[in-house]
Amino acid sequence: MNIILYEMGSSRSLRCRWTLKEAGIQYNSINDRSLLRSDELKKIHPLGKMPAALIDGRPLFESSAICDYIADQAKEINLIAKSGTWSRALHDQWVMFNYTELEAWLWSSAVNSFVLPEHERVPECIPQNAKMFKKAAYSIEKHLADYDYFIENRFTVTDIIIGYTLNWARRIKLVKDFKKINQYLERLYQREHCELPK
Repeated sequence: MNIILYEMGSSRSLRCRWTLKEAGIQYNSINDRSLLRSDELKKIHPLGKMPAALIDGRPLFESSAICDYIADQAKEINLIAKSGTWSRALHDQWVMFNYTELEAWLWSSAVNSFVLPEHERVPECIPQNAKMFKKAAYSIEKHLADYDYFIENRFTVTDIIIGYTLNWARRIKLVKDFKKINQYLERLYQREHCELPK
């Protein structure tokens, strides 16, 4: 398998890089911020964003799609629940919950803090975003009171995807009162290939 990963530091690209390393799959990295929104990158990602990948010459974008595909290829590693199983449905459930109920609020705050030009930002939304994030984070805290990991109580790509988001929240001090989430992150930090920035 020939993989070219267009990536950028500790962005969501980190999920893909971590998954590739856990899977033991070799890849070529193009880490070049100047390619953002370029015609070259738009051939892979319609908005010219990273991460994006060429896998055997075929374009694939969105970090979780890339991670899931990679994990599915590394069958001997058992990094993702098998397609068609209840565990795979739970993987999909938690990943979607992560994007819609957790990461959406973090991204909205980021957009209105430093992504958009200052005159386009709406900083008034940031406290509300934090409130909505924490509301969903209580569900994560409750789940982690009974499980060390999200799927089959073992480390999988689900943890790479959700762990990235929870660590983002930790870095902006949104989970300091969530004991189980912080213990979960400590477990992830111990993994050999974890690159989550502390």
